[in-house]
This record gives sequence, C-alpha cells and structure tokens, in this order.
Amino acid sequence: MRRDHIAGLLPAAYQRALLKPSSVLNALLEVMEGLHERSEQQLAAVEDLFHPYRCPDRMVAFLTHWVAADHLGARRDVVSRGAAVAQIRGTAAGLRDAISVATGLSEVEVEEPADRPFHLIVRVPAHAAETVKHIVELEKPAATTFEMGEL
Repeated sequence: MRRDHIAGLLPAAYQRALLKPSSVLNALLEVMEGLHERSEQQLAAVEDLFHPYRCPDRMVAFLTHWVAADHLGARRDVVSRGAAVAQIRGTAAGLRDAISVATGLSEVEVEEPADRPFHLIVRVPAHAAETVKHIVELEKPAATTFEMGEL
C-alpha cells in the first residue's frame, strides 16, 4: 500500500498530525509502505502461482495434488493436462491419456476385449512396462482386471 493510501485510512486526528513532515507518524507510514511492498508484488502476479508453466518449482507438487493427478508424478505437463485427464478417468481413453501424460509415451494401446468384460489389455514398449503397470493399477476402475503386453 502506498503511503498516501494508508494515510487516507487513518482517523482525521492522525491525518492532521501528518502535516508535520518530521512527525513519528510519517516515519511509521514509510515503514508500513516498505513492509507492504513485497506482498503487493506477489499479489500482482498471484495468477502465476497457479499456472503450470510459470509457477515456482516448489508449487508443482502442490498443483498436481490439487488437480488430483499426484499419482502420475509432479511434472508441469501433468498439472497442465490433469483436469482433462480427470474428466475421462475410468475410460480406455482416460487410461491412455494418463499413461501418455505420466510417461511421455505416444504409442500406447488399450484394448477392451468384447468376450471379457471388465478386462483391459494394455500394450506399451517393453522399456516402460513396469512404470505403466503401476499407473494402470492406480487409474483403472476398481473392478477391472488387466494384463500388460508389448508393442
């Protein structure tokens, strides 16, 4: 808060005391202005705290938890796409997106065999099988079984 704005909030008796440039109240207002400066700078850019690519590194883990995607890892891409992934969670497309966001893999196949209800076959490159298996266990619907395959 600027000094003149703070002064305007004071009672009339204090405002009259400000007419003397050497008063203690003038010195206190200068100190108050300095104390508010950092907070005002942070508030001026508060939207940056919630933007996945502009927020400080220490905020990324909090934001992944905030969009309910912390099980996919604390990365800026996870935060950016977390809400979209959450909207289709529990579907084959949602599982494919979650794997893609968490691992960066573009070649992911999720098959739902017609002869086996509530079963998924997930195919990924061999080098990512263990990581993807963990993600599938967390993302799939509770009553669904799955098996892993290689592309």
